Amino acid sequence: MTVGSALQTGLRLLVDRPADVLPVYLVGIGLTATVRVPLVVAIGAALALLVSDGRLETLVTELEAFLQSTDLDPAAFETTPPPIPAELEAAVGNVFSPGIVALLGGGVVVALLVGVVAGGLSNAAVLHGIYGALVGDDGVRAALGGLADDWPSFVGLSILQTVFTLLGLVPIVIGVGLFALSPAAGFAATAVGVILGVGLIVVSSLLLAFTGQSIVADDVGLAGGIRRSARLPVARPWMIVGYVLVALTVFAVLSILGSLFSMLGVSQLSGIVGPLLLLPFLDIFKFGLYADRSFPITADSDTVADEHATNRPHRTRFVAAFRDGLVALGGFLRRAPLSVLFATAVFTAAAIVGYQVTAGFGAEIPTPAEPGLVFGSFPVDTFVMLAANNWLVSATAAFGGLALGVPTGVDMLLNGGLIGALYGVTDSTAFLALVAPHGVIELPAIFVAGGLGFHIAAVVLGVLTGGATVTTLVDTLRLAYRVLLGLAVVLVVAAFIEAFLTPAIAAAVL
Repeated sequence: MTVGSALQTGLRLLVDRPADVLPVYLVGIGLTATVRVPLVVAIGAALALLVSDGRLETLVTELEAFLQSTDLDPAAFETTPPPIPAELEAAVGNVFSPGIVALLGGGVVVALLVGVVAGGLSNAAVLHGIYGALVGDDGVRAALGGLADDWPSFVGLSILQTVFTLLGLVPIVIGVGLFALSPAAGFAATAVGVILGVGLIVVSSLLLAFTGQSIVADDVGLAGGIRRSARLPVARPWMIVGYVLVALTVFAVLSILGSLFSMLGVSQLSGIVGPLLLLPFLDIFKFGLYADRSFPITADSDTVADEHATNRPHRTRFVAAFRDGLVALGGFLRRAPLSVLFATAVFTAAAIVGYQVTAGFGAEIPTPAEPGLVFGSFPVDTFVMLAANNWLVSATAAFGGLALGVPTGVDMLLNGGLIGALYGVTDSTAFLALVAPHGVIELPAIFVAGGLGFHIAAVVLGVLTGGATVTTLVDTLRLAYRVLLGLAVVLVVAAFIEAFLTPAIAAAVL
């Protein structure tokens, strides 16, 4: 297949069958959500220790006294920053004791290890799902089946890629370390180290670039996939050149969009455009090149949604998809209310604990002089940022159910704890004025996403114990995708209220 045909395949599959592609990448997001679990656990354990022995309360008290002594004058900090009191320095030093640092460092190490494994599992699901959609099968079912069959190969590939990356960093670290002996030697060694290290990373990446596609399309396992991928630069050099050019273009576009989104104050959009649009396109393109698969393909599966199997205009299908999402949202609330109530209970319990912890400090965050500025100076930017961020949080909480609901539970505990902790150090009237107008819509939407995650977790547990079938899990994941489309509408309404109405309401109340 030519590069042009492979590009067309990537675009057509994304546009014509998004209901087969996007749920697969949401599965990947749910699996990789496990990465932050060790970090949150480590931070939670550290906070528990600091609260139990009073070190956190001391820090808050000293910090409050310092802020009050400066009268919160931003100009004073810019011109002549006030000296840090010795008591505040001591409180900070006590918080970041060797034990706390070791606990947090251990959380980081475990998170990196979990990330390597989770990345392999996610890659297995995504590539099998994409290939299944390309050959006309159900992408979600193919993702789950491929994950069960090939997870060892993909985890091994993830470990191998990590090893090559670490080996590439070794000469760079050595070169930087030589600066301590001699700046000239350090500079020369670092330059050589960068050349050697980056060269190793680039060469290994190219040799392994199509290993995943080979494992999926040829069913040859990790060793066979490595051999076939490593032969491609010699056997099909123009394919490698085409892939490199397209990959560089995709990542350049992603970088440019990321910079543009950051300038506009909507950096959260990168979390949607990258994982759900540009990276799927690149994966489909690679499969088109490697397996010589083109699109469209006549789909025999009944699982392909009607809106993707017809010739209706794309805008009509787009609107219909979100309308169907709202219907699915209502159906899920009627079908699994206990899951949503459980998520609400977990969130509420964490909020109560967070409130009790911070309320005991006796400190209070001063009410802002201009409440409207809490949400930013540009309502449109704030609106887009909030809608994108809240939907990503909801998607992660929902598909985190694939990891037996552990990431979902962590999300509910973390967000509930933060809300409760903030309420504990904020004037109740100010808190309600700043949160209630949009919170009455936004928080229930987060509860639904959490309930969706716990519902998926129950189905996964049923599959593992023999109480449910894979078909049930496939149907549940497709339902989750549709419910998330409905939640997107709800969260857009909440973001609109938060960006455009809450500031005015808060200003009037306060």
